[in-house]
Amino acid sequence: MIINMKHNGTTYSEFHHAGLLERGVPIELVKAAAAKVLGRQVDTAAGNARAAFVSPGSYIDQEYLLAKQEAEAWLANGKDETAIPSSVSDHMAMFEVSAEAAAQEIVATAEQWETALRDIRNLRLGGKAAVQRADTIEAAEEAAQQAIEQLNRYRPPEA
Repeated sequence: MIINMKHNGTTYSEFHHAGLLERGVPIELVKAAAAKVLGRQVDTAAGNARAAFVSPGSYIDQEYLLAKQEAEAWLANGKDETAIPSSVSDHMAMFEVSAEAAAQEIVATAEQWETALRDIRNLRLGGKAAVQRADTIEAAEEAAQQAIEQLNRYRPPEA
């Protein structure tokens, strides 16, 4: 693992933790810097896991949330066929289903996405906590690697 940090006015760029220790940087500072690097790696793996659940592009997750809100509101307010929200009508057109089926499919898909978000968050925060609790840099690296491997395996079922 490569660490970049400052200590006593000296900037250390692209150093392995052993090299920092050899230069007299206190172990606790090196461990803290390593934990930051490892935490970012866990965060990146979590981002990749989340991205696997949505179509590529910016703000797609926000689009999903909006569609869910519109579908839920339409279902809750009596399913007025004269006031079908655009997200529901778009789904109807794409999948050739009724308005009610489209709204229910949108809500079900959103609930699966939300479950994935919760699971990924749990893995991400658990991994970062394990990194922080590790007694050694090597143990922190191992904890991060385990979390990253779990996040890398967390993907949607094949359709």
